[in-house]
Amino acid sequence: MSPKLLRWFTSYAPKQDSDRKLKARKEEEQIYFERTELEGFNDWLKLPWPSKDGARPPVPEGIKREIKDEAGGECAICHAHSDSCEAAHIVPVAATKNNHPENLIWLCANHHTKFDKHTYGPKAESAEFVASFKHALTHYRRALWQMQAKATGQLFTMLKACESLNSQLATAKTPDEVSTVIRLAKEALAQVPKMAPTSKEDSHFAAFESMSAEFKALANSSTELQDIGATLHLATAVKAEFAQRAGYVNCPLCAGSGHYKGEDCPACGGEAELTESEANAVDLARYTLVECPLCDGKRTFKGRDCPACGGDGDLERRYAEQIDTREWEEIDCPVCDGSGKLRGQDCQACGGEGKLERQQSDRIDVRDYALVDCPVCEGKGRFRGEQCPACDGEREMDQRYTDQIDLRDYKRVECPVCEGARDWCGRPCPACDGEGELDQRYIDRIDMRDFQMVECPACGGQTGNYCKTCDDERKIPRFIAEQL
Repeated sequence: MSPKLLRWFTSYAPKQDSDRKLKARKEEEQIYFERTELEGFNDWLKLPWPSKDGARPPVPEGIKREIKDEAGGECAICHAHSDSCEAAHIVPVAATKNNHPENLIWLCANHHTKFDKHTYGPKAESAEFVASFKHALTHYRRALWQMQAKATGQLFTMLKACESLNSQLATAKTPDEVSTVIRLAKEALAQVPKMAPTSKEDSHFAAFESMSAEFKALANSSTELQDIGATLHLATAVKAEFAQRAGYVNCPLCAGSGHYKGEDCPACGGEAELTESEANAVDLARYTLVECPLCDGKRTFKGRDCPACGGDGDLERRYAEQIDTREWEEIDCPVCDGSGKLRGQDCQACGGEGKLERQQSDRIDVRDYALVDCPVCEGKGRFRGEQCPACDGEREMDQRYTDQIDLRDYKRVECPVCEGARDWCGRPCPACDGEGELDQRYIDRIDMRDFQMVECPACGGQTGNYCKTCDDERKIPRFIAEQL
């Protein structure tokens, strides 16, 4: 995750119905985080996100900006169509309820649809390509962030991006996949000469002297695939030497792969290597499987798959520590106070059960169920001399329903068919019943094409015999013709 997104998390809670933000210490313009806080917050983001029944958990704006910036504002696959791009889930959201940035990639509407249907590219493994290319994209962007850090740190991260792209190029199969990798590889390789050591006193100078010319040539020319592949291979070799000289060791959790169970390794952040002191500080016990604290390893909870572990019965300790089992305790419904009834009917908040899980109860605003005057008739029950269409004459309604009412819908406007004249083609206007105006809410229901005059289907528009259907006019309104 970028520094910009981490800063955003300190001010905004990403999950709906939760006020949890990332804790940080601020000193003037700098922000400092505790490693345990970052790891815990990251693990919490990967737990299922809350959502309303039948709906996907919304992706917050901060995370949308993150993945949009990651892709350079354009589709990560075709590098175009910036006006139609959207957040796409790598692992389907229906299966994971996971809006973590690692599970999202910025795609145009066309590639989003193809990816969701696993039809991008000619072979099924293209879906796997998109998921793995996300890792390469992340390495490249991480390299750009690191350009503000020390030169050695910048260079090592960019070389890791090249190493990741080198592996990606080897697995790319279709022309589209190769083109996608090559585009990003050229950008990454062009950055390396800018970061290379310039002093012979630098311990890494010798490693870069032999490759500097190749990198500079690549940055200033349209290079063929073979040249790019060779340069990536060279960068990978230099990265290995760099790591050895800098004292980096393989991450003890991912064993130097950078990946852990299909995602960026949480211990090394996908970097694959750590300093020796950082590696020694990794607590492997956090990643061991333990019984789910909600279902006690039984996989089911209240007759359904356990919502905390997804029905697996166990989960990693780092996730188990984030689960508060009290959220699933049943408590009295706050709307009906546990009676199951509200104003003589089954309480709609709890379905008449009188009980709710605490997490459901916390999402309820009791004020939504308070009776208030109907905003259309202002509590009179009558509107323009008739029963109020909004409250059915009841005069009152729940507060939650008033939020769905737009008073502009009940404003009288000129009929678009007769343009306020009341008559249309010598008869009372069928759209407004001859009143010349109607409520704004009905305007969208009117299709002006229905009132176009078309050839009478009864006589075919031919003269000679009197036609009762069109009264010998040879044309009738389209909506009448379609009923014949």
